Amino acid sequence: MDMQVIKLDENRTCIRLDGRLDAPGADQIGVRFTAAAVAGGHDTIVDLAGVNFLGSMGIRLLISSARALNAKHAKLVLFGAQELVQNVLDQSAVDQIIPVVATEQDALARLGT
Repeated sequence: MDMQVIKLDENRTCIRLDGRLDAPGADQIGVRFTAAAVAGGHDTIVDLAGVNFLGSMGIRLLISSARALNAKHAKLVLFGAQELVQNVLDQSAVDQIIPVVATEQDALARLGT
């Protein structure tokens, strides 16, 4: 699992993920992801276009980060999921906790910017 952090501005971050977000993938990036998404308490969008598999530990990482951000009055928005990953997000009702949108532009709009 590869992860790239892009600072969009002083209040927003984009995290691009590439690979399998399963137990080993979540383990590999968990600390860095949490540090990038949650530590600063800034709104974060997550690009899932490069994620070809999403497992329960990946879902857990995303939800726990979203909840931690929410406690800091910030938002996490997911975007760009491939069909297989989108199906997992739909079946697990992740969109009830984290906004899931199609494009980066939609994700930024959900942040209110």
